Amino acid sequence: MPSTYPAPRKNVLLLSCMDLRLLDDIVRFMHRDNLANRYDQFILAGSSLGANLHGAWNEVFFQHIETAVELHGIQDVYILEHRHCGAYEKFLGDEGTFDDSTEDQKKEQELHKIHAVELAKRIHSWSDAHQYTLNVRTLLMDLRGEVSILEYLPASPNV
Repeated sequence: MPSTYPAPRKNVLLLSCMDLRLLDDIVRFMHRDNLANRYDQFILAGSSLGANLHGAWNEVFFQHIETAVELHGIQDVYILEHRHCGAYEKFLGDEGTFDDSTEDQKKEQELHKIHAVELAKRIHSWSDAHQYTLNVRTLLMDLRGEVSILEYLPASPNV
């Protein structure tokens, strides 16, 4: 993955999906991003979608961010989505189901970006309200472990 965002200098909180197929790929990606032993991993089915749809999950996620800031001094949050996500299919039905056509791949990427950026904006609002500085990177992994950036949202400069 080409570097299209500044490399984190501090510890990171990683939100990822529970998909068993990608656990090793996630670890490899975090190591490639120079984050070996420098990240907390929080797992929700559907990653950002799970946090956005389920109030209790959202509450626990933000409690975890606060704990990660206080204990590990995180300054960055990675929201790692992945293609062909069973949780997207389960939670959204046909809207969250995609084939391998170029058209569906674009739709899938856009849907993941919508949900990831929505959560990223809520993370920024929360961090501003708590006077924390948190950069957010939204990412999409394919089933071969390749990662592309959806959007990089740096922390608000006024914190």
